[in-house]
Amino acid sequence: MKRIILVVLLLVFLFTTVNSEVNFKGLVQNWFSMSSQENVDTTDSIYGFSNRRIRLAPYGTLNKKMRWGVQFAFDKFAPPSVLDVYIEYFVSREAILKFGKFAPPGTKGAALTSSGALDLIERASIVQLWGGNSGLHGYRAFGAQLSGKLMEGKIYYAFMLSNALTASNNWLPSVKTAATTNTHNGMGIWGRLEAYPVPGLQIGGFLGSGSEADPALVESDIKRNSYGANIFYKRNSINLKFEYLSGESNGIKYSGMYAVAGYRLNKVEPIIGFESFTPVEEGEKYTNFSGGINYFHAKNVKFQFNYVMRSEDITDVDNDIIYVNLQYSFNSKK
Repeated sequence: MKRIILVVLLLVFLFTTVNSEVNFKGLVQNWFSMSSQENVDTTDSIYGFSNRRIRLAPYGTLNKKMRWGVQFAFDKFAPPSVLDVYIEYFVSREAILKFGKFAPPGTKGAALTSSGALDLIERASIVQLWGGNSGLHGYRAFGAQLSGKLMEGKIYYAFMLSNALTASNNWLPSVKTAATTNTHNGMGIWGRLEAYPVPGLQIGGFLGSGSEADPALVESDIKRNSYGANIFYKRNSINLKFEYLSGESNGIKYSGMYAVAGYRLNKVEPIIGFESFTPVEEGEKYTNFSGGINYFHAKNVKFQFNYVMRSEDITDVDNDIIYVNLQYSFNSKK
């Protein structure tokens, strides 16, 4: 609650600042989902309606060199939170400084792709696994970033220093007690590089590394490392994406990939997806195959239907999922 009050006060200041520009964007996603769930003797159907995501993101400029943004999240699976709070300073096109809480330059399939722009209704399982194993909160971290575009926009780079990869940690020293109150003190380093050799084609990769002291264990560090690469091609009606991720979290390794293919016909886009991932080193392998339809009723209204066939190599269970999503998005800046 204190953080939300602080953000509201910050917004009041920004809104009343001379020469400041204020805009609003966001989305609402209404879901219906149904899944088979195998129990001891029977298979039950779990189904229902929900508001999956509600997002409100004020943003704007303070002057020609400075831009700010805030994003509030109201998600089905988490309490209300402030996802983003950042300020950017444009030194030049080649060098942009960013400070606050925002998505680190990691996998493209996480917060570097907006929830409203997902090809399939949910992010790939390996992307969700990466977010949890990286200690991120909503795929975000606190820190400072330097980014920019080189070679007339054909190369993009980003380098970020963050708190111990957990975005919700509290490591600052306190004057309330004689001793410091550090909980998980550490640092994370992120780097990402992208190339755009021809129109529509993006080739990228990232590397993330960090460690944090675990206060419950003497002289013990939690180490989290990950890396990945992606090839995306989206031009005209064609939509092709592939990304591979691998990492290690506190001694446990994981890896996986996902691929998406779609072809848009006017307002309709048939879409298919495949993913394969190993949650733990030498553990059970999971594969998901998705098929569906994206229907773009208007610029800000999208309807999605997905059927996800899930398979586990060792202990296969009946747990396929049907998703239906109706999305409305908005942006006050025309």
